[in-house]
Amino acid sequence: MSDVNLQLVREFFELNLFRVLTHWQQDAFRQPVGDHSVRLYVENSQVTFPRDLDFVLTANQVRTLARAVVEVRAWHADRFYPSVIENNPVLSEFVKEEGLAVAGGIFDGRPFTTILVISELPQSPEPRARALQLLGEAGIGHILEFPTILQDMLSALNVNSAYTGSQTLQTLRLLKRYRLIRYQQMEFAFPMEAPPSARPAVVETSVAPDVE
Repeated sequence: MSDVNLQLVREFFELNLFRVLTHWQQDAFRQPVGDHSVRLYVENSQVTFPRDLDFVLTANQVRTLARAVVEVRAWHADRFYPSVIENNPVLSEFVKEEGLAVAGGIFDGRPFTTILVISELPQSPEPRARALQLLGEAGIGHILEFPTILQDMLSALNVNSAYTGSQTLQTLRLLKRYRLIRYQQMEFAFPMEAPPSARPAVVETSVAPDVE
């Protein structure tokens, strides 16, 4: 699994104590449905209790899920405007009957939800509301935005630990260790102040206006 988007999503769930299964790890499910390379099957290893969840999930809400099919369509070049959703029916392929049947077999008939992981939604209210309407009408259970994933992972990482088994976690840990991500922009729970003797560069990002 070389795709960094899929790897980050996988390790996000693993950090939150989910068991994560890929399509090709089960001999019984070697026949993929659609583009299986962006799909994960996750099951919470902790006891969960039913609760009301938002359509756009927070990290805390993710931790209450029992199991889910997760489709990763990050596409970081842009936000998911209504036109992007309308022009890409592939986004809802994983919630069609055939794909859900595969998931039902993997989860042994136990209930599960569906999650589409995307870069981010529009910030302006009108296109955001329309995008959510289209995704809901497509039958997708929940949306998870990549900033939510990255923020939760960074807050969970310990700068004094070495994550030698994971290149992605080790990279995030080093970015956090050397304060190369602005606190104000991402609101991560770690100090932004650098020692007076060392003023490292910061990763500057710009927020594009909501124009389709």
